[in-house]
Amino acid sequence: MNPPPRSSNRTPERRPERRVDHRDGRQPGSRTKRRPIDPVERLMRIERRKARSRAIFLSVLVLFIMLVMAVLILVVMRKTRPNPQFLFIQKGKLTHYAQGNALILRDDSVAVAPSSGQVKPLVTEGMRVSRGQKLALVIPSGLERQLDELDKCEQDIVDLQLELMNQGKGSGARAIYNESAVALSSIVNLVRGDVMNQSLRNLPAYQAAMTVIMEQRSGKLAAVDFHDARLDQLLLQKQSLEQSLGLSSGTLVSSQPGIISFHLDGLEEALGSAAVETLTYQDYRNALAQAQTFQTAAREIGSGEPVLRVTSSLEHYLAFYLDGVQPADLPDDRRYSVAVPSEGIEITNCRLVRVEPQDQGSFAIFRSDRRVEWFSDRRSFSAVLAVSETEGMRIPRVSLIDFEPSSRTASILMVTGGYTRLVPVEIVDYDREYAIIDASPEAGEEDLKPSLSSVIVANPESIGEGEFIGG
Repeated sequence: MNPPPRSSNRTPERRPERRVDHRDGRQPGSRTKRRPIDPVERLMRIERRKARSRAIFLSVLVLFIMLVMAVLILVVMRKTRPNPQFLFIQKGKLTHYAQGNALILRDDSVAVAPSSGQVKPLVTEGMRVSRGQKLALVIPSGLERQLDELDKCEQDIVDLQLELMNQGKGSGARAIYNESAVALSSIVNLVRGDVMNQSLRNLPAYQAAMTVIMEQRSGKLAAVDFHDARLDQLLLQKQSLEQSLGLSSGTLVSSQPGIISFHLDGLEEALGSAAVETLTYQDYRNALAQAQTFQTAAREIGSGEPVLRVTSSLEHYLAFYLDGVQPADLPDDRRYSVAVPSEGIEITNCRLVRVEPQDQGSFAIFRSDRRVEWFSDRRSFSAVLAVSETEGMRIPRVSLIDFEPSSRTASILMVTGGYTRLVPVEIVDYDREYAIIDASPEAGEEDLKPSLSSVIVANPESIGEGEFIGG
């Protein structure tokens, strides 16, 4: 038999009570299902993370590029930095100029037409003539047919001479033609220059000059024997026509030696050498205005009208109004120079004859015996006058450091002992390009005072003070 079961005196184990979360009714530790994430929100989160990554990458890239560019700029600036240039202080001169319009005063003798007719020049513009020399013919009206016959005869002679010369005849004819060709080419260049400047007022003078050159060529070729009967016959016909025209026309003969000109302005008598003492500033202005109408005598002219003038003066006078120049700036014991920039020439050895204050400047008259022939065909021209000159140690103005025009002080970088030293200097005179300097009392040491042949830095911005250059 089976023994009866034992009764157990142990109390049954108590299971722990499950705690209930009263907030949502779930027991602690119980599994909860996560709420599913919306796909759109998930994509937005992914895009935001990518955007932050791109922003960080671009920021780093920009910073890197900026750093590289800064390094490149420093390298380029170091390589393009100008090298210091050195020069020796040399003795030089500074010249100050005053600009103005020159009015020419000279002695002119005017020749008038003895009768009405056409003017036929026999000499060129600006040529020096002697006393008694024939200057021009005034051919009366009614002789036009004979004049045309003469022109045609001259043309036939020229054509035949060219034909014979090309056949090898006429010894020396080629040299005469070449000589006249050079003179004609210079006049052609003048015509081209006037056309480019849109000025045609000198064409009649050029025409007269070319006519005279060709007539002189014909005269020289007349002495050449071409051994041709046709040419001899044409020369005889020309001589007959010239004699008939010469007997029937008025001949203008020079009464004194001088320079011939066919340019007239009506001021020949008023602006002679005697007007130097009496010319006023107002007369000067009026004459300048009238001189703008400087013209060449017409080919057709009436009896008693001026035809040409002969300048007999060996010197001429130049009247100026110099703005900003006082009479004290023009001492009468020195020589002056007048430059004409438009023509690239200079009138030297000018002496002051008269000067007086006028408005904010001076009215002055100078005398010179240079370039009289050059300006024989005009009454006025634009020029600059060398007013004052200063000599001393001259350096380029760009070499100055901290230049003060009011106190006339500055500094220069001078090389002493192989090093650059900042040296104070005094400015004696200066213009746009150069300056005349002198040692400053503030320089102190003797080796810091500039002198001739001292070495300075021409471009002080390229180097600093105290840098080593070399022994």
